[in-house]
Amino acid sequence: AQFRPLGAGAPIDKTLTLRDMQPGIYTGLWLMPVLALLQSSLASRLEFRGVLPGFVLVTVVSWGILRGLEEGLVWAFVGGVSLDVLSGLPFGTNTVAMVVTAGVVSLGEGTFIRTHALLPLMTVFGATILYYVIVLFILQSTQQPVDWLAALRTYMLPTAIYNALMSILVFWLARRLESRIYRAPRAHW
Repeated sequence: AQFRPLGAGAPIDKTLTLRDMQPGIYTGLWLMPVLALLQSSLASRLEFRGVLPGFVLVTVVSWGILRGLEEGLVWAFVGGVSLDVLSGLPFGTNTVAMVVTAGVVSLGEGTFIRTHALLPLMTVFGATILYYVIVLFILQSTQQPVDWLAALRTYMLPTAIYNALMSILVFWLARRLESRIYRAPRAHW
């Protein structure tokens, strides 16, 4: 390759891509389907006493805490649609549950929730409960039998604990990803 000083030769292309303008949204567009695929195929290897981890949910919640409502909702929508394509639930169940949960969680972005070590963990715990309450409500609304007490005791609470513990690693990874794709620190008003 030959070196040309600025101003000599072809003009510099100054068009911005989606990746340049919104790197978090761009990242979510490819990361969420990958995580949904991993959750659908490999999560069974991480099963603990009948409880499976929710890679997509924990990642969406962590990103919503870090980046706020806009990016949290985009990641939730893409992750929910990806899970809907791969699950046996009525289409849209995961999407609605994920978007509502991300919307609630993302409201705390940029505040105390981001800075205190235990709050992301507790947020994931609560978000997991909210997510499954919405899923069960949708299932019951579509005339499918739901035993709320059994679901809470045998699946929702253990999954919330599992996801909360997993969120320690996922939140740390999400912070590293954020610092890698967003070079300049984000201003909070």
